[in-house]
Amino acid sequence: MRTPFMHHCSLRAPVLALALSAVSLFGLPGSEARAQPEPAEIGKQVPGFEIDALRNSERAITPSDFEGRYVLLNLWATWCAPCVEKIPDLREARRRYSSEKLVILNVSFDQSRSKATAFLEKREMPGRHAYVTGGLMGEFGDKFARMPSESASGQVRGLPNLTLVGPEGTVADMAAGDSVDLLEILSEHLSSPQSG
Repeated sequence: MRTPFMHHCSLRAPVLALALSAVSLFGLPGSEARAQPEPAEIGKQVPGFEIDALRNSERAITPSDFEGRYVLLNLWATWCAPCVEKIPDLREARRRYSSEKLVILNVSFDQSRSKATAFLEKREMPGRHAYVTGGLMGEFGDKFARMPSESASGQVRGLPNLTLVGPEGTVADMAAGDSVDLLEILSEHLSSPQSG
């Protein structure tokens, strides 16, 4: 049986440097980078968030949009090869589980909306799509993009990163890194697969 959130993450030095340098790369003020919102934790209520729909920045997405259904938060970016490699698993998840049972919310961490939108015009990724600003070290990244780490600072962020939220709004599972088996996570929590 898989141990939640304890997957080995093989981050390469450039990716790790990117994650740790997000403050300077994305121009975040030091005070925002040091803010420590409550991170998501298995067994606890999902932290509140309000993020923009990818294609309509006027539309906000919040956890209340999905009450009564499982929600898979799939944190990804076009530059993240392991994220892109998970697309077939996302398609299979959509085939196995109806949208009434499982919502897939793909949250882009790309530097611009246009990069994510252009990518999605060429490759089908099932589910709803959102976009966050602030990079991995921003508020949303701080809540959901944490990677298992030996670091005492807890400042390691990365992709791919998955959070499964149960119908009652409680975090059911979290997994990070390129070895994550998305379909195994879903089968452990969603007892009766359905076509649709």
